[in-house]
Amino acid sequence: MSRGGGDRPLEHFEDRGRGVLAVRLHDGDDFVPSLLEAFDKVGLRSGAIVSGLGMLRDFEIGWLDTRTHVYRKGTFTLPHELLSLSGSVAVTDDAEARVMPHMHASLAGPDHSVVGGHLFKATTNVLNEVFVLRLDAPLRRRLNPATGIMELALPKM
Repeated sequence: MSRGGGDRPLEHFEDRGRGVLAVRLHDGDDFVPSLLEAFDKVGLRSGAIVSGLGMLRDFEIGWLDTRTHVYRKGTFTLPHELLSLSGSVAVTDDAEARVMPHMHASLAGPDHSVVGGHLFKATTNVLNEVFVLRLDAPLRRRLNPATGIMELALPKM
């Protein structure tokens, strides 16, 4: 998995007692693959992305058109401040069983206007700090044929 950003090792720390993973990304790191690498290193397969800050550039966000079930995507090359990042981490309920983050972000541009939506990809600009709460429950993502979306499937109690 390529993170970009040079030869720096991925920086992360997990407070196992509290179940919180902190990840620090460097300028040029490929945001999503870097988070996936951190999750893999600590064996995190289910979680809640509770906070993210820093700056992103070359990012793609989307808004889901519920009539067509297709994301209307926008790509932004200029650096933007990451105001808010939230989401979930679950494992796909298919043959691949891959860890899949679902993230939404709000970002402010140089003119202070805010854009946001589903975060598809991004590159760290200067730095990012992301905090993830580990969940013991095995969260899964299943394809809903009616919407075409990999939806969160909660465990049965």
